[in-house]
Amino acid sequence: MIQVSAISNIINDDSFVEAMKELKQLHLDIICNSESDEDKIREIAYMKIVTVNEIMAHLQSIADGKKIKDKQWKI
Repeated sequence: MIQVSAISNIINDDSFVEAMKELKQLHLDIICNSESDEDKIREIAYMKIVTVNEIMAHLQSIADGKKIKDKQWKI
C-alpha cells in the first residue's frame, strides 16, 4: 500500500527536489559536452532525463490524487 503522506513528504523535501534537479543537469551537461559522433551517449542521457521527469510526475500524481479525492463532493 502506498502511503500518500510519505510520497507528499518526499516530493516536498527540498533536498530531494534539489538532488533530482542536479541529476537532470548532470545529464544535460553530458548532452551539451558530447562530441558529434557520440549520439548513443546523448540518447542515453536523454532517456535518463525523461525517466527522472516521469518518476517526479508519477509521485506528484500520487500526492495530488489524495487532494482531489478529499475535495470531491460527497452525496
